[in-house]
Amino acid sequence: MAEPIIIPAPKLVDFGAEILSKVGVPEGDARKVAEILVESNLRGVDTHGIYLVNLYSKRIEKGLVNPSPSMKFEKTRAATGVLDADTALGQLATLRAMEHAMEMARACGSGTVLVKRSTHFGAGAYYTNYAAEHDMIGILMSQSETDVVLFGGKKPYLGTNPYSVAIPAGKHKPFLMDMATSEVAFGKVRAAAEAGQTIPPNWAVDENGNPVTDATLAKAVTPMSGAKGYAIGLMIELFSSALSGMAFGPGIVRKFDDWERPQQLGYFVQAIDPTAWCDLATFKARADKVMDEIAAQPPAEGNPFGRVLIPGEPEYERREKRLMEGCPVAPVIAAQLAELGWRHGVPWPG
Repeated sequence: MAEPIIIPAPKLVDFGAEILSKVGVPEGDARKVAEILVESNLRGVDTHGIYLVNLYSKRIEKGLVNPSPSMKFEKTRAATGVLDADTALGQLATLRAMEHAMEMARACGSGTVLVKRSTHFGAGAYYTNYAAEHDMIGILMSQSETDVVLFGGKKPYLGTNPYSVAIPAGKHKPFLMDMATSEVAFGKVRAAAEAGQTIPPNWAVDENGNPVTDATLAKAVTPMSGAKGYAIGLMIELFSSALSGMAFGPGIVRKFDDWERPQQLGYFVQAIDPTAWCDLATFKARADKVMDEIAAQPPAEGNPFGRVLIPGEPEYERREKRLMEGCPVAPVIAAQLAELGWRHGVPWPG
């Protein structure tokens, strides 16, 4: 297997911002989306990183993503609202929604925003961590296109329906959970197929619902932990579609396959202000105490980290390493991005 190309994160941001600007995204918005994408590369979630600028730019050119949306926020009650994203890039819509949720949380203790008519937002961790960096608890749930077989079913119906939560602490970095409710995100299966790699047998199934290790034969991924993951995925589907009125299940547009219709996704975005219950220093001290006790627990024999980790720790550490050393980009992805850059007159930094 060919070695990845190592590229400094700022150069990836510059490349992504220039590409998005070339297809009509205003400069400030283009840079913000590129920064959010590259944050995923820094955290090691490369399937949600700069790789996606290729997809996004093509969907903008096809008129399926609005590069200059007129997003509209409507408050429905003191601590709730709806954001009509006008088919914006999902990064911009989700960040705007979290900002509205935080504003309401400051006044009411919590704020909840339903987003409708939006598109793919990348990795959820950025938005919930944004809340945590502002001393709020951030929660984000989203539906996604049909990729996951139902528990006990043969055909895909639900999406990978991501779920992210960030909780601020004091001396510790925030608790940061960001996960698909499938065994893996379908992007990992797609990446394995593009790289010619095999996958574990519990990741995906073929068209008949049988487990596969050849990623090119995968037609759907499995729910995490069987019935439990299925239940959480369905819960998120209901939060995202029943409240927002957006399509659900197989009605959701597939962003890599459907080049005629825009995605119209719904998200559930929430911020909670801990000071509604106690002062911030007390809350952070309590969170630190929990994390201190967990970190002090003895690791299992064979634990590859040598210690018990708090959710988010591996990604924080990887981020620090990649900030210093650069982000690895797989050769097949680098080639795709270089070709994209050539088409738009933007040099690929690799």
